[in-house]
Amino acid sequence: MSSSLLPAGAPRLGLGLAALGRPGYINLGHGQDLGAARDIDSMRRHTFDMLDAARAAGLCYFDAARSYGLAEAFLGGWLRERDQSPVVGSKWGTPTWPAGAPTPTPTRSRITV
Repeated sequence: MSSSLLPAGAPRLGLGLAALGRPGYINLGHGQDLGAARDIDSMRRHTFDMLDAARAAGLCYFDAARSYGLAEAFLGGWLRERDQSPVVGSKWGTPTWPAGAPTPTPTRSRITV
């Protein structure tokens, strides 16, 4: 299957780090997944464990963004420590979403063709 958006040989499956980089992620119940270990060192270790497992499973595409809290910093640290060369996607977004902040109002866009 080819896509005009992806170059030939580009990974088709990857790991997004949004929920790994910030404890107050918007998904319902994510705080329960973290338990009491919400300090930066614990989150970094958890993220490294997830990245190690993803890489061992053959994934080589990882997605991070500024709005994913510390995801970019965690991914950068993992890349330096593990000497990996995956494909990394990042993008510009909103500032870090603080833990405990109210859920934002969804934005809807319509395109007329």
